[in-house]
Parts: sequence; structure tokens; C-alpha cells
Amino acid sequence: MLRTIIVDDEELSVKRLKHILSESDMIEICATFLNPVKAYEYVEKHPIQLAFVDISMPEINGMNLTSMLLEHDPFIDIVFVTGYDDYAVQAFEVSALDYLIKPVTDQRMSKTLDKIRQKHQHLIAESSNRHNDNLLTAQEVRILRLITEGLTNKEIAFQLDISAETVKSHIKNVYRKLKVSNRIQALKRAKELNILQ
Repeated sequence: MLRTIIVDDEELSVKRLKHILSESDMIEICATFLNPVKAYEYVEKHPIQLAFVDISMPEINGMNLTSMLLEHDPFIDIVFVTGYDDYAVQAFEVSALDYLIKPVTDQRMSKTLDKIRQKHQHLIAESSNRHNDNLLTAQEVRILRLITEGLTNKEIAFQLDISAETVKSHIKNVYRKLKVSNRIQALKRAKELNILQ
């Protein structure tokens, strides 16, 4: 999941965003802030990947806060949330991932979430699988290990004292769970997800 903060000086706006985002399985809201200074202090100590930032705030506006955040960590993705659309050009000058006009609707947010998903696909898949320790059964992991050694289905069956048909069905399950279609992809995916550690 992507570690996310919300920074907006309007409490209602924070609540609304939090509510919409909590429906997403790829967003982990670490903290919300009405005060941009506090948000920056938080980010200095806690790594995040995503920030929803209101543009017009007292003291430090969203543009300035964004510059500070990106100076601290250039890989943070910023989604601007604002009541005004006259900052759009500036927003994209600082490479904002998206620009939302208040009040944010579920439909509009789903487009933003699609952009986030595309950009962080690998990370999201990896973390959701890491949270699912039971992604593969112990037997499926054993079979994957033997595949890495280059064994055929027959040889795997002999090693594990099961039928070749059973091996085949286990491999099918592995492909389905890892969302792959052949042995090479399965091994690559297993490596990415640290399944064979």
C-alpha cells in the first residue's frame, strides 16, 4: 500500500478525502494535517509516497509545501486538491500527478486512483502480496523451487512423491495466483515478491 498524507486547512475537506480514499485497497492514510508545517515535520521523520495537498492554505500554501516536500524527497507524488482552477498550470509545472477541484467526487477520484495505480503498479502488487503471507501454499513454493532447478513436471512429481497431474494442477494455481502464464514469468514474479527467499 502507498503511504499517504492529506494536507488541507479545511477539516470537512480532510474528512471527505479520507472517506473516499479509505475505500481504496492501495492507499494507506498515515496522517492528516490541517497545518502544512506539521505535515512537513511529519514527512521529515516518516517516509511517504503520496500527498494530497490543498493549494490555498495560510502560512505556507500548497505550492510552497510541495516544493519543500519534493526537495526533501523528489519521489513523493503530489495530488493537488483545490477550490480554484487557476493554479492548474503551476501544478503541472511541479509535476503534480493530478489536480482535483473541490468538492471531490468519487468518480473524479477514481480517475486519480487509476493514474496512481498505473504509476505504482509494481509497488502496489508487491505490497498487497507481502500482506498476504498465504499467497502460495507450502507445496506450491516447493514446486516453484524445483522449477528454478530446471526440473520437468515428471521429475518434480518423482521428487515430491505425487502424480504429474497433481504437479500440473499446482503449477496452474501458481500461475493464477501470480497472474502469469508461463514458468519464466512465474519465476520472475516469485523473485520480485521474495517468495523464494
